[in-house]
Amino acid sequence: MPGFLNRRRATRLMQEQGLDALVLAQPESIVYATGAFPGVATYWRRAGAAFVLVPSDETAPLTAIVGDLQAKAFATQSGIADVRSHRIWVETDSYPTPDPTKPVRSPRPAQYDLSNSLDLLRDVLGERGLLDARIGLELGFIPAADYRTFGTIPVSWQDCTRLVERLRAIKAPLEIEHLRHAAEYASAGFTHLTQSIEVGMDATKMAEIWRRGAFAEAERLGHPAPQSAWSYIAVAGDGFAPGGAARDGDLVKIDVGCVVSGYSSDGGRTVVLGNPHPDAVRIDDALRRAFDIGFSMLEPGTPLAEIYRATAACMWDLGFETYGRGHFGHGVGASIWSEEWPFISAESDAVLEPDMVLAFETPWYIDGLGGFLIEDQVLITETGCEVMAPLPRDLMRVS
Repeated sequence: MPGFLNRRRATRLMQEQGLDALVLAQPESIVYATGAFPGVATYWRRAGAAFVLVPSDETAPLTAIVGDLQAKAFATQSGIADVRSHRIWVETDSYPTPDPTKPVRSPRPAQYDLSNSLDLLRDVLGERGLLDARIGLELGFIPAADYRTFGTIPVSWQDCTRLVERLRAIKAPLEIEHLRHAAEYASAGFTHLTQSIEVGMDATKMAEIWRRGAFAEAERLGHPAPQSAWSYIAVAGDGFAPGGAARDGDLVKIDVGCVVSGYSSDGGRTVVLGNPHPDAVRIDDALRRAFDIGFSMLEPGTPLAEIYRATAACMWDLGFETYGRGHFGHGVGASIWSEEWPFISAESDAVLEPDMVLAFETPWYIDGLGGFLIEDQVLITETGCEVMAPLPRDLMRVS
């Protein structure tokens, strides 16, 4: 299959949770599992636009349910033999001979009909002997208004949100390549920007310069342009809002990423125009020390909660006892934005594993002084970690 689903790992995780199958409903999870676009109806991000059934038996084939507009293309892209379709709003036909099986005087739904896709799902579960079974469903995605309708299918629905997140957290080689390229483009854009920043520039202008540099790097390497790029650049102020035109002594927080084949990088740094305020130097030094301590722990087998505690304790021991950042990093991948599970937080129950890709960071936004950010995108290896697009971590002074 062209997707990234590791069936053996999925089977093991299902067995640990006592599940007989998974029903994937989140569009990103379906693309991850199948490598195919599940259809325009998924853009509404409601339940039932598409489903993929993943049995716990790793040798059993997958079944997909998608809108009829995409069904043929989905089957070709995914390689799934059993693709069933429900009607969506888009009218289609065949030429020169119209489809004689199409219903007459039967308007399509304005979007799609959840009950129709659930009927197809019930049929599949019945054929697979999975009625009355324990079936995982991504309840972190399913809207409350839609979930009650799932009660029409006689199964025991169990939340598999975290299970799917655990699957997606371990990246395949091609996923790692996408994230590496995205990080490299963003890093090149950062270098281009820092060579161009001047007094009087605002965040909008800086974002344009960064974006040009990032896209130019992709072109230089002979790669396709990124699908998109994003930036949170703040000049002085509270460190998060864009702020105004840069003045001498202002901090500039640069948090940026590029998107390659749906995979978003995430990285950032802080620069200062001219000479920084002494308090800015002191705070940046503390954040860098905390970063170094946490970074030294990024290796397989380390609980993320321990990394959080060590990083936070460094800030507290340096006198910043009110510093209470909720997480010091997160997974990156093909979610709807740049942050996904796992999170390096105090309550995390996750442990680092090889082939995880995370953004490790020590940010702080201080109203009246500006934003601080040190953030590297890292690949967890068999023995430690690799920074995908290294940049200097010191507070960078630009003129």
